Amino acid sequence: MGGVTIKFFVLYFILRMFFYNPVVTLVLVAIIYIILDRKYIGVLPDFIQPLRRWQRIRELKQTAQSSPSPGLIYYELGAMQVENDSMEDGRRSLEKAHDMIADHPDIEYYLGVARIRTGELDAGKTALEYALSLNPKIKYGFPYVYLLEYSLKRQESPEQIEKYLEKIYENENPQLFYTAGIAFQQAGDRERATEMFRQVQASLKRCPTFLKKQYRYHAIKAKIRSILI
Repeated sequence: MGGVTIKFFVLYFILRMFFYNPVVTLVLVAIIYIILDRKYIGVLPDFIQPLRRWQRIRELKQTAQSSPSPGLIYYELGAMQVENDSMEDGRRSLEKAHDMIADHPDIEYYLGVARIRTGELDAGKTALEYALSLNPKIKYGFPYVYLLEYSLKRQESPEQIEKYLEKIYENENPQLFYTAGIAFQQAGDRERATEMFRQVQASLKRCPTFLKKQYRYHAIKAKIRSILI
């Protein structure tokens, strides 16, 4: 981060020689930094993604009303709503997809997430376990994060929680550990939450270089949470 800061100031002073207005210079530096960050670094969030997702959700809603077989459309719509943290809307869309398409592991996964997040804990667990039975490698271990969340909300035994944690460690990536850390934090387990946020940093170091940009933003959020916890 120190190297990035130095480069930021160097770029500012170079542009300052061409633009006498410091505000204009700062705006240009910010624009250049955002472009470079999205392409190479990954420190900042993707500011455009929510807009793209919102536009796609609106398109899917319109298409679903006129499609003769809208099952897959409701699936994509529901998945995007869940990823956009619109869990109630996502659950309704995915339940429609579920009624139209049987044995679809991705539908079961997203439906399980939406149900757990909207309080339908047992139904959510059932959907997630069914998704794993259809495809044990689905979503690279993320079903176990939400099963962990279920287990914490149901105050299940430490042994059951450990089983889910083992799966999270097997499928490790920074985003997995970050989401698990939030689950522990919300359950009031500060020690486990801190450990999960520490694992975010450790797993980022083990990531292949081409994946580091994808997960660096989660590492920064984990660092902030571990300080404030």
